[in-house]
Amino acid sequence: MNLKTLENLWTAFVEGERDFTGINLAGADLNHWSLARVDFWGADFSRANLTQANFRRANLKQAQFSHANLAGADLRWADLREAVLTGAELEAARLEGALYNAQTQFPVGFNPDQASMWSLEPGATLATKDLRERDLGGSDLTAADFSGALLVNCQLFGTVLKRVNLLSALMGDSDLRYADLRQATLMLADLRGADLRHADLAQANLIGANLRGCQLANTNLDGALYSDSTQFPRGFQPPKTLHHLAPGASLWGADLSGARLTGVDLRGANLAGANLMHADLWGACLANADLSGANLLGTNLLGTDLSGANLSQTNLMQAIIDLPGEKPAIAAFNSQTA
Repeated sequence: MNLKTLENLWTAFVEGERDFTGINLAGADLNHWSLARVDFWGADFSRANLTQANFRRANLKQAQFSHANLAGADLRWADLREAVLTGAELEAARLEGALYNAQTQFPVGFNPDQASMWSLEPGATLATKDLRERDLGGSDLTAADFSGALLVNCQLFGTVLKRVNLLSALMGDSDLRYADLRQATLMLADLRGADLRHADLAQANLIGANLRGCQLANTNLDGALYSDSTQFPRGFQPPKTLHHLAPGASLWGADLSGARLTGVDLRGANLAGANLMHADLWGACLANADLSGANLLGTNLLGTDLSGANLSQTNLMQAIIDLPGEKPAIAAFNSQTA
C-alpha cells in the first residue's frame, strides 16, 4: 500500500470525510484506528493489520479482508454483506449485529450465528432487531420477519419487501421510494414521516398502521387493507381500490389470501366469493358474515366467531378450526351448508 494513501485517508478523516469507497488499504497498519460509521464499500484491506480497530456501524459491503488481522476488532453492526474474510484472523473480534448474506465469505470453520451476526436475505428472521439508520437499499428481503424491529430513518430505496412481516415495526422517516411492499404485513407499524412515493403496497396490510406525514404520491395501494384505526396523512382520502375492514364492510370477491387478520371485527361483512386462502383469522369476529362461496383453504380459524355466518359453498379444506370439546383440528371437507 502507498503510504501517501494512508496519510491522505487520515487527513480526510480528520477533516470530516466519511466516504472512502473502493480505497486500497492492502497491507496497511490500522492498529487501534477508530473508523466507526465510515463507508468502505469495496475497499481492499487484504493482509492489513486491523487489530483492535473500530469499524462499528461501518459500511464494509464487498470489502476485501483476505488474510487481514482483525483480532479484537470492533465490527458490531457493520455491514459485511458480500465481504471476503477468507483467511482473516477474527480472534476476539466483536461481530454482534453485523450483517452478512450468502455471498459473504468467512474463514474456514467460522460460524456467523455463533458470533451473533445477522443474516440479511430472503426469509431472514430479524424480529425486534435494531436496524435504525441502516442502508438496505436494493436488497431482496422477500418474506423476511421484521416484526417489532427498529427501522427508523433507514435507506430502503427500491428494496424488495414482498410478503415481509413488519407487524408493529418502527419505520419513521425511512426512505421507501420504489420499494416493493406487495402483500407486506404493516399491521400496527409506525411509518410516520416515511417517504413511500412510487412504492408498491398492493394488498399490503395497513390495519392500525400510522402513516401520518407519509409521502404517498404515485404509491400503488390497490387491494391494500385498512381499518378505522389506520392513520393516513392529513387530507388523504383512501381510494376505493383499498379494502376497508370494518363491521358490515363490503368485501365481495376481495383477494385477502395470506392476510394477517387476527382479531379483526368483520361481523355482518359481505365476504361472498372472497379469497381468504391461508389467511390468519385467529380470534376474529365473523358473526353473521356472508362467506358463501368464499375460499378458506388452509385458513386459521382458531377462536374465530362464525355464529350466524353464511357458509354455503364455502371451501374449508385444511382450515384450522375449533371443534367443541376437542383439540383444534384441520378440517378435511368442503362446507356445503344450505
